[in-house]
Amino acid sequence: MPFSDKLRKFLETSVDASREFLEKAANQTQIWGEMGKLKIEILQLRAKAQSLTGKLGAEVYDLLVEKGEPMIGATTPEIEPLLRELRQLDAQIDEKEAQYRAKGGMESDLNNPDQ
Repeated sequence: MPFSDKLRKFLETSVDASREFLEKAANQTQIWGEMGKLKIEILQLRAKAQSLTGKLGAEVYDLLVEKGEPMIGATTPEIEPLLRELRQLDAQIDEKEAQYRAKGGMESDLNNPDQ
């Protein structure tokens, strides 16, 4: 085989390999972008749930201590909507975490937000 044919074959193979590499890199970049977005959404939902938990605690304290209610429960009118919203947030967090793990994300990444 003449040198020019070898060179042409080498270049064609290199171009095909480069194209394949770039396609894989683009796909991985898209996955990382999606994972980053999911991680931010999870952290925002967790922060909202934490804030809502604080509200719930303040409401329980107000009912028990300030207003002297003898008994409160999950169906107490002041508490029920807060609990309902917390359950919804918990379901959303579970869904987003499952999506994150399905894309290859690790649980440790979600528990260490500085990464």
